[in-house]
Amino acid sequence: MATAPAIAAALLLLHLLLFQAQTVAILSPNDYLTLQSIRKSLADLPGSSFFVSWDFTTDPCSFPGVLCRADRVVALALGDPRAGSPGLSGRLPSDIGRLSALSELSLVPGRVSGPIPSSLSLCPSLRFLALSRNLLSGPIPPSVASLSNLRVLDLGSNFLSGPIPALLTRHPYLSTLILSRNSLSGPIPAFTPKSQLLRLDLQRNRLSGRVPDSSPPPLSTSLSAPTSSLDASTASSPASATSLF
Repeated sequence: MATAPAIAAALLLLHLLLFQAQTVAILSPNDYLTLQSIRKSLADLPGSSFFVSWDFTTDPCSFPGVLCRADRVVALALGDPRAGSPGLSGRLPSDIGRLSALSELSLVPGRVSGPIPSSLSLCPSLRFLALSRNLLSGPIPPSVASLSNLRVLDLGSNFLSGPIPALLTRHPYLSTLILSRNSLSGPIPAFTPKSQLLRLDLQRNRLSGRVPDSSPPPLSTSLSAPTSSLDASTASSPASATSLF
């Protein structure tokens, strides 16, 4: 026959297990699985400890860099944002678009490689996308350029190639577009007169031509290329938007 202390201990253990299950269940199952996929795909570079506290026996909404509303992840800042942090390595998982309520995604400078996942097009609320100063390669997915709520797109200092997607030139809300220090090629496309673009940085690519006269004022541009002669003016302000963090 079980003693009172043994019964009490069993009840306490049951309570803790139920509490743990309830805590984890707060987050949408899709978002929970996607965070696990991100954790498996990325790793801390030596000297970084960003993922140390990503313990999936606790509430993922309490993880560093994760912001939730209700049961959804709405903002994700991957990597330690402190100056001098060595960042992350690995690849962005192809299923990151399952975070369909995401409105902000940023990645600290590091050594994350591979393509930009086209599944980000499944995040219709995404308005801030900053993946600069990593090792990303391949084209800019047109599906990402088609995100209708995008305000800031910063993909500078990577190894991206191919043309600038024409969809970016017709974007109704995009205010900051930073594509500098890549291997983008082809002509600089014309931007529609109704464009809200305020900052355009295309320097150090393989682009040809100049910003067309149809581009909307007041547009702060920073343009240069080793194979082209482009009109240039300096844009010193960083990509910025009101963050949810």
